[in-house]
Amino acid sequence: MSVERRFKSALRLAARTVRRFFPEYAAVGRFARNFYAPPETTLDVDFLVDLDDAERVNELLEYASARFEVFPLEVGHWQYRLVVKGFRFDLVKPRGYRYDAEAASRRRLVRIEEVGELALLSPEDLAVLFLVSSLDRGVRDLIKAKDIVAYSKARGDFNEEYFLRKCEENRVKHLGLALLMGERARPAW
Repeated sequence: MSVERRFKSALRLAARTVRRFFPEYAAVGRFARNFYAPPETTLDVDFLVDLDDAERVNELLEYASARFEVFPLEVGHWQYRLVVKGFRFDLVKPRGYRYDAEAASRRRLVRIEEVGELALLSPEDLAVLFLVSSLDRGVRDLIKAKDIVAYSKARGDFNEEYFLRKCEENRVKHLGLALLMGERARPAW
């Protein structure tokens, strides 16, 4: 089996497992970013889930650990790793990021051959998530947010009002405003 087919099979299993316990999940990280901006290499797929829901996390860990390599096995972490057919899938909820029903309702559904349907965080919400995570992780996540904003705006696929409201709710409005102001100052050639 080719690496691509093995990856798609692993992604299908990982997404099915995550969806079973967290139907409001969204793919995030570079994997999701690659749908909105020029692609970058990534070694994993990140799924945003409600890791504050200890009961569902525990149920997922019990189910997944019988089928895949899982780390850590205790409830209470901000990130969990599943290794499915040799590929890494992370369940995450960045500290300080508020994932609510409105953001879940704005997810984009994509259909990937041999994988099926996958939910991605909207470009606005993904940019906000990267701004929040940049507070801990630094400039690389700021650049990811900037790329999503720039390319989504260029396609006419970005709601600035919603983005700024979510930035404010997540206490990163100053960063969101700086990104938008930087985009306005850039020449349109």
